[in-house]
Amino acid sequence: MRMRDTLVHRGPDDAGLWVSPDGTVGLGHRRLSVLDLSSAGHQPMCDPSNRVWVVYNGETYNFRELRNELIARGYSFRSHTDTEVLLYAYLSWGIDFVEKLEGMFAFALHDTAEGVTYLVRDRLGIKPLCYACCGDRLLFGSEIRAVLAAGVVSRELSAAAAYDFFTYGYVPAPATIYKGILKLPPAHILCFRGGKGVIRRYWQVQFDRLGDSSQTAAARVQESVDKAVEDYLVADVPTGAYLSGGLDSSVVTHRAAEVFARPAAGLLRLGGSVFHTFSIGFDVEEHSELPFTRLAAKTYGTAHTEQIVTREMAHKANDVVIDLFDEPFAASSNIPMMFVAALARSRVTVALCGEGGDEVFGGYNWYRTWLEFHRPSFWRTSLGRRLCRGVEKLTGHRKRTWRLRALDSVDLYAGLMGAVSAQDKRRIFAPELVAHLADRDEAAYFRQFWRAELPPMARMQYLDLMTFLPDLNLTRADRTSMHVSLELRVPLLNHRLVEYVCGLRQSVRNPDGQLKGLFKQAFSERLPEAIRRRRKKGFSAPVKQWFAPADLVRLVQAVCAERPELARSWLHPHLERFAGEVTGSRAYKLWVMLRWLQKHA
Repeated sequence: MRMRDTLVHRGPDDAGLWVSPDGTVGLGHRRLSVLDLSSAGHQPMCDPSNRVWVVYNGETYNFRELRNELIARGYSFRSHTDTEVLLYAYLSWGIDFVEKLEGMFAFALHDTAEGVTYLVRDRLGIKPLCYACCGDRLLFGSEIRAVLAAGVVSRELSAAAAYDFFTYGYVPAPATIYKGILKLPPAHILCFRGGKGVIRRYWQVQFDRLGDSSQTAAARVQESVDKAVEDYLVADVPTGAYLSGGLDSSVVTHRAAEVFARPAAGLLRLGGSVFHTFSIGFDVEEHSELPFTRLAAKTYGTAHTEQIVTREMAHKANDVVIDLFDEPFAASSNIPMMFVAALARSRVTVALCGEGGDEVFGGYNWYRTWLEFHRPSFWRTSLGRRLCRGVEKLTGHRKRTWRLRALDSVDLYAGLMGAVSAQDKRRIFAPELVAHLADRDEAAYFRQFWRAELPPMARMQYLDLMTFLPDLNLTRADRTSMHVSLELRVPLLNHRLVEYVCGLRQSVRNPDGQLKGLFKQAFSERLPEAIRRRRKKGFSAPVKQWFAPADLVRLVQAVCAERPELARSWLHPHLERFAGEVTGSRAYKLWVMLRWLQKHA
């Protein structure tokens, strides 16, 4: 129960526990009631023979189709939940039934007859799952805190994970900041039997294999997105959407509002048939997107709620945000995402959002920059690299641009993604720690997913789908929403849609290198012109204005004074000087790491 109840925020409505008769297996669950709010949805759930037990987090959007198929096979259902479908699907098809599921999920299933436990995570990593193998024991949970609560896993920190954090802004899977705890990667199954675990991948996205025309593709994308949004609205609790004023959330909101207005839709409505949307703005005007969110809300006729986050609010919230992830995690949008989640939860229990659209349809600005810098260049010759090193005295963005021009392939991508350089890491970490990690590949995680045989933009899309999407964007979305017991759904990551769009030729997906060209072709008529034509802007916070160098210097001083042993073993003796020089994402990563170590190391 101690492990289970660390996750009360993920499931405040009900709690359950099952322990096998011989005491060797225990499953705990916290429930956020979304489908079938009755006690019939209580978990852990078992089949009538008590052979198979399951604890499940997520939503299976095609559960009704699977339920009907299983009824035709002779199974009788006691509830209207998607959880019960998993039990009979396993009995009917074995663990490979996971390939039939459409949705977001992380679950553990124990088969008492076979003496086997399975851990399963959805294809794209929407729902989290971590675990630890301690001798012949398997411990697992939705978050690291649940595994730590067992009291048997070492809390020893990984210096390598901390070092990698400054490259990626997160600890890349399957590692965590704790040496003894791992993340189950997306689209993987862990089979644990006889004290040993075996992991295998069950799904992989394929690129550039379909020959559909642009017109055919646009029509199918429109149809697929419309169906996904409609399917993802199904709930027995109030539903709304995040609205950022960009293409993705606007398209999702348009369709959701359209479905919500239909009397026959059978959806639970909050205040009539008006769909609710929620947005966050900032006290730094150039970062705020509220004019566009207001335009979208007015165009689609939603009941819109917004909030402006100030520097003072951000500083008060920052410690809460740092604790959400159980390890260092430095997305600049963590703070506004937490505020928009809380804003939405004040009115609804389920919210839709536009996460995944940029990865699937090719929408990030760094794709263009990578293509520009990747062309044959004087700056990647020996002489060019020497000249780049010669301008190291330059500061700010110009300095970074010179460095990036000397990079290629994965290293260029890592630089564009904000990786802190090896030189800067030598000014952050203690010399002994740096020496211990001297042979570490600075971009090894990215490198393992680099597919040189794909067209250039597809290489980056694949890399984003394998790393940036699950490890940063979806982790951020999950933790900030579940912190306030809000279920966040991502219809643009319906795996059938992902398979289709990624399978199209690059020239169809991004004609003439146009970012999100196919997406715009499919939905241009539904978007206000100002939103359709606006330049891509990520959902980021003004951390440069919120966290000044002086704030960071004071934090370094506090950590060194309060934790001298930690400072000696982990931090460079002159880190205070470096802290006074850095800005932007480098400064925010340092802030997050220092504050996390101060609280948890």
